[in-house]
Amino acid sequence: MTAADISRIAITVGTVQLFCDLLAYWRIYSKDPYERAVDALSRAKWKRDKASEESVQLEKEGSGGAAASSNKKASKSDRQAKKLQRAEDDYGNAKANVARRHTLPGFFTSFLFIVMLRILGLEYKGNIVGVLPFAPFSVLSRVTSRSLVFTTSQFESDDEKVTDVSQACAFMFIYFLCTMSVKYYISHFFGTQPPHGAEGLMAIAQSPMGQKILRSAGIDPDELKMD
Repeated sequence: MTAADISRIAITVGTVQLFCDLLAYWRIYSKDPYERAVDALSRAKWKRDKASEESVQLEKEGSGGAAASSNKKASKSDRQAKKLQRAEDDYGNAKANVARRHTLPGFFTSFLFIVMLRILGLEYKGNIVGVLPFAPFSVLSRVTSRSLVFTTSQFESDDEKVTDVSQACAFMFIYFLCTMSVKYYISHFFGTQPPHGAEGLMAIAQSPMGQKILRSAGIDPDELKMD
């Protein structure tokens, strides 16, 4: 009954992911604090972009002109640089604020999937859950049939398409495929995705407050930056 087993695993994965997405939306993403955080991020991004454009324009204007006004231009350039830095800091803090609100639902979802993996893994331990339509290479077979133990070297099958014992699939391989497909699409269509730039813990770590915490822990924030 491999088809029924695969369907059960896929439905379980999809149901748990859907439950987590709807719960997160109900408890966090539909509330005013999250909406205000997203609005603050949009405003901070607009101010950062505006300050960046003003800095570029100031550099173009400063490339020409008389030398007598160089001190005045330098002072104006310093003020603009400080303004841009403040805008960058505000934008970083706004991104961290939004990313922080996505962190708890992410941890909660991961915890539930670990529990589900443990429960289903014990239930299907040592059982054949699926059958591949081909005999895989030995390296791939170690992944697909992991935790399966065959006590005999002889192989018999009523299905002419099943010609090798290596075609058997264990639970872990089927579970992996379900998380890469069913879980992804359920989260994509029903989950609330963070705004661009506010994804993951790196948005928190790269914020001014996050960098202060990292430095206090003896970690150089520049080493965590991704090119």
